[in-house]
Parts: sequence; structure tokens; C-alpha cells
Amino acid sequence: KKEDMSSSVEINSKDIGTVKSFRQGFTTAILNPKTAVFFLSFLPQFIVSNQSHFFQFLLLGFTFTTLTAIWYLLYISLIRQLRTFLRKEKVNRTIEGITGTVLLVFGVRLFFQK
Repeated sequence: KKEDMSSSVEINSKDIGTVKSFRQGFTTAILNPKTAVFFLSFLPQFIVSNQSHFFQFLLLGFTFTTLTAIWYLLYISLIRQLRTFLRKEKVNRTIEGITGTVLLVFGVRLFFQK
């Protein structure tokens, strides 16, 4: 007799703590090689050659981190305010309908392209 293991193993998003989620996201971002490649290729154009490179990179990194944190905090506050609106069943059906229609139109256009 085969047992259905999917019902016995459930992942509850509330069981994953905030600290664990932050640690996982931070580790993923730090270990992403694209981040290092971006910073090593983009930031040198803003570095003055006759000054300390380390502190200039540190300042640019801090500026980037601060601006990113501000952006995410604004994004989080907006989503939090829209949370009750976005949880409505009618709103979800409307969003899914619009998304489905857009994807269908893209698929039809792709099908008829030469």
C-alpha cells in the first residue's frame, strides 16, 4: 500500500521565522556571483584614482545599500496598505483574468509571427 506523503509533509510559511528568512535571503544575495560582477564592473567608473579605493567602494556600497533599503521599505509599506484589497476573491479573479488574457495574447502573437 502506497501512502500519500504530500499530506504528511506541509510547509507552513508561519513556521519559518523572520530571522531565518532574512538569513536565507541575505546568504542567497551574497553568494550570487552576478552581484559581485555587477559591482566590480559598474562601480569603478565612479572611483577617483588619487584617493583610497577601499573607502570609496565602501561609500558607494553603503549608498547602494541605503537606497535599496529605502526602496524596499517603501515597497513593503505600499503592499501592506494594499493587503486587504489584494486578498479579496473578486480582486484575485480579476488579476488572474487580466494576466491570463495578456499571456494568451502574447501566445497568439508569438504563434502567428514569422
